[in-house]
Amino acid sequence: MSKGFLPLTAKQRGCFWEAHRAACVELELSTREERETYRKLVMREECGKEHVSQLSRTADFDRVMARFAKDAGDWETAGRFSVADEARQVALIRICLAQLMQLKGCPAGSTDGAEYLAGIVEQAKIPCGRDVRDSSFWLDCNPGNLVTLFRILDTHRRRMLRRLSSEAPLGFDAGVVYALKPSGDGVVIEWRPGAYAELARSVHVNVKGGGR
Repeated sequence: MSKGFLPLTAKQRGCFWEAHRAACVELELSTREERETYRKLVMREECGKEHVSQLSRTADFDRVMARFAKDAGDWETAGRFSVADEARQVALIRICLAQLMQLKGCPAGSTDGAEYLAGIVEQAKIPCGRDVRDSSFWLDCNPGNLVTLFRILDTHRRRMLRRLSSEAPLGFDAGVVYALKPSGDGVVIEWRPGAYAELARSVHVNVKGGGR
């Protein structure tokens, strides 16, 4: 398995087999051999894999579940799984942007984030088909460009952390909140309640070079 691969959770496996059964009923696949052949065909066509243990809990799961739902005639569920990956990318972009604004010392609820994002989209020439004066303009980006947008934001976040801190971990963590100390002599890293119970609630990080 590739580094970072996460297999299906127990709950996802249950949903997988339930969706598979519903599709088999709709397709009138009555024998075990027919059901097994169909399952492997779907996984191979959608993900290039034939074993449930090889499916990732994100994109692979979404594709297979969308296919099962379509074959079962459940278009509402199929539509939900068809856009699940984009929804995850959007959530990560929102979080990374919020972290950037925290590191810039912007107050919560300010419009600086939308303006910052608009500048990045314009500079990177990412097509989004909407007026940049609309704060939700970037939601119209295609999935590939959403990935690009997140990577750009994450690069900016890492650079800012390097400038502000000599000890802060640079890897992206969706559960982290950054706070600049009023005196400018440090960055406080906090974990959202319940996100990482085994870690300290906050860790003081020294600032490289001092000041903002």
